[in-house]
Amino acid sequence: MLILAVDDDPMIPGVLQYYVDSLTGHKLVTAEGVAEALEVLKHETRRFDCFLVDIQMPDINGIEFCRALRENNVYQRTPILMLTAMSEQSDLDGAFSAGATDYITKPFEANNLKGRLRLVEQISADAQSKTVDRPTAGTTGDRRRQDRQIIDLHQPLPIYNVDGVIENHAMENYVTQLSRKSLCGSVVLGFTVRHVTDLFFNLSAYDFSCVITDVAKAIAGCLLPPQRLVSYAGNGTFVCVVEGATTIDVDRLVDQINIYIRSMELSTSDGTALEVRICAGQPSRLVWRKGGAAVGALREAQISSEQAAAQP
Repeated sequence: MLILAVDDDPMIPGVLQYYVDSLTGHKLVTAEGVAEALEVLKHETRRFDCFLVDIQMPDINGIEFCRALRENNVYQRTPILMLTAMSEQSDLDGAFSAGATDYITKPFEANNLKGRLRLVEQISADAQSKTVDRPTAGTTGDRRRQDRQIIDLHQPLPIYNVDGVIENHAMENYVTQLSRKSLCGSVVLGFTVRHVTDLFFNLSAYDFSCVITDVAKAIAGCLLPPQRLVSYAGNGTFVCVVEGATTIDVDRLVDQINIYIRSMELSTSDGTALEVRICAGQPSRLVWRKGGAAVGALREAQISSEQAAAQP
C-alpha cells in the first residue's frame, strides 16, 4: 500500500516509518500538516491506498482533512485511520462522522498499528474491486443481469455524501471505541426496507443503489445530529447508533421516516414511480456491551429489523 501520514509532531513520522518498514509491500509518505498534505496529493501521480491522520494540527485539523478527502471521488472509500492523543467523545464522533475508518489513540502499540494496517489493506483492496457503474437510459434485461454480478443484496453498499452515514466496517470500529459512559446512553436500532428482494431483482444496480442512498438520507434526516450515526449493513437494512436516547418512540420514528421517503417521490431512471417503505426492529441499549459485545448488538439490531420486515 502507498500510505500518506499527516502529523505535525516531528517524532511521529519516524515511528510510523519504523512500523511500516516491518511490513511487506508498504511505502510511507509523510506530511507535516494538512497544507503540505494537499500539496503532496496535488503532485503525487499514484493513488494513495491509506491515510494516517492526526486530529489536532495548527492549520486545518484532521477531521476537516478527512471530510475533504471524502468529498474527492478518488478517495471516497479509501481507509482513513485517525492517530491522535485526544480521547474525548466529541472527537470520536467527529472523526467517524467525517468519514474515518478507524481511530487509534496515541501512544499506540506496534502490534495494534500493524494489525490495523493489515485490516485496512483488505478494506482498500475490497473498495477498489467493488464499483457500480451508472446505467444509461433504456437499461435492458441483459444489463440488469450483469448488474447482479456487480452488487450483492446481502453485502453493504457504499453510500456517499450523506451526513451521519458511515460504512459498515467503520460503524463496527466506532462501537468498539465507545467509552463506558457513552455506552450507557447509546441505543442501537435497525431499519429494513420492506420487500427489498423484489426491489433488488427488478431494478438496475444503479437504481437500487439510489434507493438505498435515499432511504439513508431519510433515516439520517429524521434522527437528530450530531447524536447519531447510520450505516448500511446489506439486505436492505440500516443500523443506527443514537446517543442519549434511553427511550425512543419507534413507531412514531418509523412514520416520520416513511413520510420523508414518500416526500422524495422516488422513481427509477426511466421515471417509473417506486413505493418504498421501511420498518424497524426493537431498540437495544449498548450499556456495558464493550468490544465484540457491542458489535454483537449491531447484528442483533439487524436481525430484529429484518424479522419485522418479514412480517405481513
